[in-house]
Amino acid sequence: MKRTRRNTGFSLIEMATVTGIVAVLAALAYAALEVLPQRTRLTGGALEFAAVISSARSHAYGRNQRVAVLLNADGPTMGNPIRYWVVVDPWSNLAAAMKAKSDWKELKELAPGAPAPAGSEFPLFDSGNFNPSVRVLTGGFIEAVGRVAHKGCTSLLASRIGLAKGQPAASTDIFPPPFCFVPSEKPCTFCSGDGSTKQIRGVIFFEPDGSVMFADAEGNPSTDGAASIAFLPVGGGGLQSAQAIVITNTGLVRTFSAAR
Repeated sequence: MKRTRRNTGFSLIEMATVTGIVAVLAALAYAALEVLPQRTRLTGGALEFAAVISSARSHAYGRNQRVAVLLNADGPTMGNPIRYWVVVDPWSNLAAAMKAKSDWKELKELAPGAPAPAGSEFPLFDSGNFNPSVRVLTGGFIEAVGRVAHKGCTSLLASRIGLAKGQPAASTDIFPPPFCFVPSEKPCTFCSGDGSTKQIRGVIFFEPDGSVMFADAEGNPSTDGAASIAFLPVGGGGLQSAQAIVITNTGLVRTFSAAR
């Protein structure tokens, strides 16, 4: 009886196909590894900021006292990480202390005046630096995403957005309701400084009743009902890795990403 011999090897075409598939998968994996660290660092920075905001709000509610988050965010040319301090404002005079020392860089430079007893300091809950690989985006979130109008952001909604709407403007239609009218062409909408030659500094006040107020480095309150700060990772990733944190004066917080 004659036996048939089977060919158990691979043809040249099959081997070339498999090699091509492996090469494509390797290239995709390499690209993912290149992008992942940038997105991870940025997400970490954004989460840190959101966590600080949440902690300050909880302290204000739990202790029935005004709590503030002070920010000092250097621009990309200054080389220092974003610093923050979470403090109690028991005498409601932190804004006045900031006005008296408008060039402050550290919390220790801000001394509470009357009615605080002589030699008093603002009680400190927490302080630290955000992820050192994250910087503020000097052109604001609009630099990363352009002027994108969401369908829900129309002039007809202006009267229904209430406290969260802030001051409407033609260039502030980046965010969906109730964030439509948050200015987005600045790195930090409530802060002083532009992030390129001057440090970005500002403060967010949290009241025990849940309301939020934003002020610049001199303690001047913002007239907008919401605020945003935009972040960008240092060392790569491009504008597509930009993120923005938005908070309204009712305490609503949301993170937006430039990645489509």
